[in-house]
Amino acid sequence: MAVALKEDYQKALDEQKKEVRELVMAGLEQIKEGKTKDFNTVCDRLEKKYRDEAISN
Repeated sequence: MAVALKEDYQKALDEQKKEVRELVMAGLEQIKEGKTKDFNTVCDRLEKKYRDEAISN
């Protein structure tokens, strides 16, 4: 049972890491396209999204 829980936890953690990488890359792409001029603004939006999402889950 503990092994199954550990595997589920690791799978969920891997998925979250993948999603964070994709969001960071999307933010960098926005900067390249000129949609935002400040990387800190992108990071602030990501931080807010994940902080709000963590509370709602």
